[in-house]
Amino acid sequence: MKRNTEPNKLCSSCRRHCKQLATVVISSCPRYYPGPKIKRQNWTQLEFDLP
Repeated sequence: MKRNTEPNKLCSSCRRHCKQLATVVISSCPRYYPGPKIKRQNWTQLEFDLP
């Protein structure tokens, strides 16, 4: 079943398909299954010693 409405904030980060509507108040979900943790790299500009 596909819904055209926005899911709840807690459900939007869950990988399951049972998304609740944004108007539903959820404090916790026993079936919550978070997505994989992606290691993010913060890139910085290299500093060159120019004469």
